Amino acid sequence: MELVGGKTAARGAETRLVRVEREMNDHGAMTVRVVETGELRTVVACASSDLRERLALVTAGAEFPLRLAPSPGRGNSWVALGR
Repeated sequence: MELVGGKTAARGAETRLVRVEREMNDHGAMTVRVVETGELRTVVACASSDLRERLALVTAGAEFPLRLAPSPGRGNSWVALGR
């Protein structure tokens, strides 16, 4: 398990190659697609403000590895842990 903002993130963290489908919005959420499976994931939080700033600069279509964990208590949403 990993910590996000002092709280424990859900189990199941994994690093996947993702493509940005929707850039980060004013609420800090963005949509990425797992390249290997085609699965869409909504990223709703980031482990650090530095990571959030870096992801906010990424444009639609960009591909990169991203470490993600399911967001606790938020349905099918994800927390970005690292890039």
